Amino acid sequence: MVDTVRCTGCGRCVAACGSRLLSLEVDGFRKYAQIGISKRCKRCLACAAACPVRALRAD
Repeated sequence: MVDTVRCTGCGRCVAACGSRLLSLEVDGFRKYAQIGISKRCKRCLACAAACPVRALRAD
């Protein structure tokens, strides 16, 4: 799950996701990470480890 308030849109989680399920979405002048098909997520937490602001967690 992505905490969109905390997410800075740096894209490190997108690059770390081996399944390529994360993408960056744009909302006005702000970017944030968004998970595509959450059922396909393997919960490896590589994205959470790459996030410098701890905006991702396994739920």
